[in-house]
Amino acid sequence: MTNNPRTQPPQMPVGTVLPIGLVVLGFPLLAAPVFQTTGCHCLAPAATATAPAASTPAPVATAPAPAVTPTPTATSAETTIPTRAPAGAGLPAPLVALLRTEGPYLANEVYSVIPAEPLGPIEEADAAPEWYAITRGRFVGVVDQFALSAVAISGVAHAARKAYTTQRLALDAFNQALTWAGVQVV
Repeated sequence: MTNNPRTQPPQMPVGTVLPIGLVVLGFPLLAAPVFQTTGCHCLAPAATATAPAASTPAPVATAPAPAVTPTPTATSAETTIPTRAPAGAGLPAPLVALLRTEGPYLANEVYSVIPAEPLGPIEEADAAPEWYAITRGRFVGVVDQFALSAVAISGVAHAARKAYTTQRLALDAFNQALTWAGVQVV
């Protein structure tokens, strides 16, 4: 098979600077359709001319690069530091009213901060079927209501809630996590 210029694209010599800013180093490249930037900042194929009978590539016209205007940098007054939403943000107003931030630290209370001391038991009027120790959630504590514990962990990645049959078991588990620094308000 012979090197027919009509059936094979022309080759570019080594060291040729391509219109897109690349230099052919050490090996010949086949001339392919070159894309150029148009005024709308999208890629469109450049106008191609038929290759002459000689092995020299056809010159490709390039459009001038659009002027780039520097973007102003933000001053320190415009820079915002991401802040953490306060505990209880996004909770219904009646539930936010239940959140406590200080002692006395007792069971069946929910806290928007990590309690400073272990939780104490409360006297039960009616024995609850289950107690829930919430150690990682939107708020923490030991409660006897499943719905309240579900709100505490909803939307929290790696939330931690466990059900216990008695208040004493739930309090022991919560207080043990508290001493091991395993309680987190997210």
